[in-house]
Amino acid sequence: MKINEIKNPQDVYKFMTDNIEYGWIDINGNIHLNTMKEFRKIYRTISIEEILDYKIGTCIDQVNLMHYLLNKINIKNKMYCCRIFEPDDYGNLEEEEHMHCFILYYENNKVYHMEHPNFEKKGIYEYTSEEEAIKTIVDYYIKLRGGKDSPTKEFFEIPVGISFKEFNKYINHV
Repeated sequence: MKINEIKNPQDVYKFMTDNIEYGWIDINGNIHLNTMKEFRKIYRTISIEEILDYKIGTCIDQVNLMHYLLNKINIKNKMYCCRIFEPDDYGNLEEEEHMHCFILYYENNKVYHMEHPNFEKKGIYEYTSEEEAIKTIVDYYIKLRGGKDSPTKEFFEIPVGISFKEFNKYINHV
């Protein structure tokens, strides 16, 4: 499926499934597939064009692409970040990342969660309200993180070329 063939949210999901893998490009231009090793140290966000060229993205990047594609077909959507809170100056670059970005879209008076980056939860999930969707998603990550609180924030853009630490700081101040 090509981008210009996308007509509805199901097409967006199919496009993601057919074209995008979980992965990232580091500050040296190396590609990392299905691993988070050294993510905190050398990850940088990438542009929509780079996501499409390399056919990879983390949850941050994939949510950015889904947001872009849903906007192209005029489907209202919102991007969210759920994570264990870290202060702006958090410096433990050896720790695992504890963040997940997700997207909700709105159609026919319902709320949908399109999940592609989390391979264990891929799919489109329907909810009756935004609150129900957010609670369900966040509760999943709280359980996954051993009960640790996961503050969740809506965000509106993803700056290109920023590190994980800079993205965390950006989310802290949205």
